[in-house]
Amino acid sequence: MDSVWTIGSFYFFTISGYLVSASWERDPNILRFFQRRLVRILPGLVICTILTIFVLGPIFTTLPMKEYFGNPHTRGYLQNIGLHIVYYLPGVFEHNKIGNAVNGSLWSLPVEFLMYVVIALIGVLQGNRWTLVILATASAATCLMWAQVSTEMLVFYNFDLRQAFICGTYFWIGACLQRFNLKRHLTPTAGMLALFAMMSLEPWPSQLALTSWVLLPIVVLAFGFAYSPWLRHLTRSGDYSYGIYIYAFPIQQSVVYMWPNIGIGNYLLICTACTYLMAMLSWHLVERRALNFKPRNPSPTLQQPTNVASA
Repeated sequence: MDSVWTIGSFYFFTISGYLVSASWERDPNILRFFQRRLVRILPGLVICTILTIFVLGPIFTTLPMKEYFGNPHTRGYLQNIGLHIVYYLPGVFEHNKIGNAVNGSLWSLPVEFLMYVVIALIGVLQGNRWTLVILATASAATCLMWAQVSTEMLVFYNFDLRQAFICGTYFWIGACLQRFNLKRHLTPTAGMLALFAMMSLEPWPSQLALTSWVLLPIVVLAFGFAYSPWLRHLTRSGDYSYGIYIYAFPIQQSVVYMWPNIGIGNYLLICTACTYLMAMLSWHLVERRALNFKPRNPSPTLQQPTNVASA
């Protein structure tokens, strides 16, 4: 089976495919669509990037401050704001197990944004839900014939283009589940059956890899739609998911740097507490305020008809 990190990215792309497809369907306007995407992604990322350069970097760099701030790679880290992902800050986390990587989680943001572009392109060209099926099938086939078997990176805009298919397949399956209106079938029972099927296929990795493109999204969305009073209470104060995503990696790297021999229990406790705190601050001080600038959906009577959701 894939690592927890890899499976987590598949979860992320599945949910994103479902929600972003629904967003376009509700309001198929390309300008408002990208305004919503940018308002959700950029403000938190901008603040995270600035804090990383001007707070985390000076604390953990092994270089003198003048040399650190004078290094062109320090200024180059600002490219993350444009989704041109840079992982290196001079002298920071050089000797960690994952060396010279300040925020490895950011790799998926340009891949994700590429999916937004394709969703909008499909909508503008009046594609329908079967277009998404064809795209998901083509993406899966590309995985089998190239992305999953190639050992060489194909770099585009500083990200590995193979990931546009490896993770993108889950995005398109999520979009298909939304566009075919299958939510009523994504019950906890369906999720448990899909999970049991995946566990049963564990001895056959090839078959598991093929079926996981459908089974894993069913598991993710079925349990995501399930009602839980405890989870509802936990998320009542805000949506901390993006903040957790962008702050977890640098916090984990910081903890490992400060306490290289820390036990797994203390490591998880400290990382979880610090990440949740930063995510909470990011939501209340940055992300929620930025969402005030998100364009509203036009009145249903003003929306133009579209073929995007039709067969």
